[in-house]
Amino acid sequence: MRVYWPTDQSFDEALIALQASKVLPLFDDEVLEFANYLSKQWLQLRNQPEIVALGYWLRKTNITHMQLQFKQENPGSISVARGTVFHIAPSNVDTIFVYSWLLSLFAGNRNIIRVSGKSQDNVLLTTIIEALDTGKFNSIAKQTILCTYNYDEGATEKISDLCHTRVIWGGDSTIKAIRQVPLTPLANELVFPDRFSVALLNSESMDDVDAIAKKFYNDAFWFDQMACSSPRLIFWLGNNIIAIEQFWNSLDNQIKREQYEFQSALQVTKLSTALHYATNKTIDRISVSPEFTRIQVTELDIEQREQHCGAGLFLECHVQSIEEVAARLADKDQTLSYYGVSKEDLNMLVNAISNRAIDRIVPLGQALNFSNIWDGQQFITSFTRKVVIL
Repeated sequence: MRVYWPTDQSFDEALIALQASKVLPLFDDEVLEFANYLSKQWLQLRNQPEIVALGYWLRKTNITHMQLQFKQENPGSISVARGTVFHIAPSNVDTIFVYSWLLSLFAGNRNIIRVSGKSQDNVLLTTIIEALDTGKFNSIAKQTILCTYNYDEGATEKISDLCHTRVIWGGDSTIKAIRQVPLTPLANELVFPDRFSVALLNSESMDDVDAIAKKFYNDAFWFDQMACSSPRLIFWLGNNIIAIEQFWNSLDNQIKREQYEFQSALQVTKLSTALHYATNKTIDRISVSPEFTRIQVTELDIEQREQHCGAGLFLECHVQSIEEVAARLADKDQTLSYYGVSKEDLNMLVNAISNRAIDRIVPLGQALNFSNIWDGQQFITSFTRKVVIL
């Protein structure tokens, strides 16, 4: 067990102190000031665009809009914090625990965050600890535990027995294992398992290929293509092969301009995954380059989604209609980013889906933008409870 915050207490001491602290009102002034402070810090990190995006999300105007929207959606009701929220963060996307934690703070909750053991040198963690240590945000400091531990240490059981909401970010196997740990009967749980995301690009409407490729790059490469909302499969609508090849050439150039390089281990994994795909009869062609690998498929199944490794590997599927896209989507599919597709066609797509597929449809370039609604769940609502007075 390692406790990052508080810095002067053991985990057991911090747990006792946290439970003794009071919850805060929704969108408390101190929390809003804390968010604004972090936003200003992170907006300065221009060489880390994923952190800048987090800072942008935390801007005062955006949080005020979120606050007003919640009030409008809950007129005349009394909403209060649930109590203590236990966040189990993933290891593949550093920023995700901050979104989850801040939304819980906006709801007024106490928070215990188990971050990945890989996070000790994380600039996000460093900035947060420095902010809590300024003395400006004492209420939040008293209501926060940041820690990491091995799952065999028993801490998950201890925290799950006292928390009022448990939030699990992780792979399917991680979620299944943690769900074996009982929650207190009054607690609720939010889980965010392995997901798979797609892009729908109209090859007949690619008027500015360089701009399109840049947006696609932002969606796919910020987290080594391992974010749940990063596109791994591209549906090509239409038959403009020249435009499609121009897109890939432009993406290649964009990657080189950004001087983006995958770790050697990821490159090896990508190559072995591509070779594995090659044994599937539904694969038409595989194109390998140092920057990315393209795999053209005629059909898609769950196994093809499960074995995807990220790291710049893209499945491509050519379709002639929106109905064909709907027929090829699976329950695991989360985000669909699009370009050159009308809202009318997107509405048609939603109505044509017959399974659990797709929780978000966003313009290309916005796949990684976080919001209060994720995987079809509204965080502020889940992090609060309503009190009825008759």
